[in-house]
Amino acid sequence: MKSKLLILVLLLALCALPVLAQDTTQQAGTINVVSFNGFNFTFDSVLATNVNISQFAGDPADLAQPGGPEVRHTQFLLYSQTPPPESILDAAGTIRVYNVADLTDYPTNAERFQQLQTLLNDRADLTPFMTVDVNAAGTELPFLPVFPASQVIRARAQFVETPFVRGISYITVFRQDVSPFVNNEFLYTFQGVSLDGTRYISAIFRVDASMFPTEIPADFDMDTFTAQFQAYLTESVTQLNAATPESFTPSLSFIDAVIQSFSFGGGAIGDVVATVPTIVASPTQVQDPTLGGLAGSWNLVSYGAPEAPQAVLPNAAITITFEPTGVSGSSGCNTYGGAFEYNNGTLRFFNVAGTLIACAEDINAQEAAYMSALNSATSYQVAGNMLFIAYEGGMLTFINPAIPTATVAPTIDPALITPTATTTATTTP
Repeated sequence: MKSKLLILVLLLALCALPVLAQDTTQQAGTINVVSFNGFNFTFDSVLATNVNISQFAGDPADLAQPGGPEVRHTQFLLYSQTPPPESILDAAGTIRVYNVADLTDYPTNAERFQQLQTLLNDRADLTPFMTVDVNAAGTELPFLPVFPASQVIRARAQFVETPFVRGISYITVFRQDVSPFVNNEFLYTFQGVSLDGTRYISAIFRVDASMFPTEIPADFDMDTFTAQFQAYLTESVTQLNAATPESFTPSLSFIDAVIQSFSFGGGAIGDVVATVPTIVASPTQVQDPTLGGLAGSWNLVSYGAPEAPQAVLPNAAITITFEPTGVSGSSGCNTYGGAFEYNNGTLRFFNVAGTLIACAEDINAQEAAYMSALNSATSYQVAGNMLFIAYEGGMLTFINPAIPTATVAPTIDPALITPTATTTATTTP
């Protein structure tokens, strides 16, 4: 029924690059880079250590089976256990890439693609999809592959745009019954389309939600629960929306980074060609492991005019991490990623994009100022555990908590940052 045309298992842990921690609660591991038939992405070993790549030829469009026939696709199955899982629901994560042209012969799949396109084009409000009404129809968000079950809830729904894809991400649970949630049954998904509209990308990751119990008590009152099911679902969405990324295992920031890394280049996805997947060790991309002194994770202290710097809001920390594969971080409300170029003092960011969560007005204003600063950055200087990035109209001042504080505070006049032309290194996100 589901003949696999090509299967390749890659043991990524053997050639991965150690990286710095992305947050203080869940330590980052190694970054693995995967490229296959024109689709590229990276993932942290916190999520998985191996990837199984398979190409599925597609079921007959009239095949009758639960969930309906499967469309031709390329699948990346992320896992750590041995042997590899047989089901995508047992894997740490699954990424599927479809050719949009292949969806047209499969009505249910084509309908979900069209729904996604409409949401993206209209920039529709996603709040109604997170408002649970057990008696309402048409509240499900687009999701491929087609599951023979219902989306019980949708939470943390947001638009996502990167230099290569645009789509939506959200957390959901699929069910065929009425019962309370346990912490290990939640799915984080990204459903998106390449910017040229030719490819549909579905990413699904299992996450544990710490705000839910690990099991249902033996004396659980199911009758009372069923009578209050509507209220329970509403409260569950509220809890999921209010949680921090680190309230989930793995942290949602690690999964967001995978989505931000999606890129295209090379052959056509889904074509059966004699191409061996390549895993590129990141150190080969940039010869200077220090990245001109930028390498590592930095916390923003202030921004704005050097003579009157604006302190970062205490409830909206901003971070930036420089790695050979690109730049990433938190802009206070959203996460972002992109590429950067340095030249012994000069610094430029490009293709920087992030998630689109709306926050409080003051946080949004700070975030906008920060992102604008990155886009107009011109030069930088590192002094001890401090990083100064000059941009049009101001200065970003960062501190690296991993570097010991100097006994004598750095004496630096940001106005004296004078770039000199030497070797240039460019990263690719």
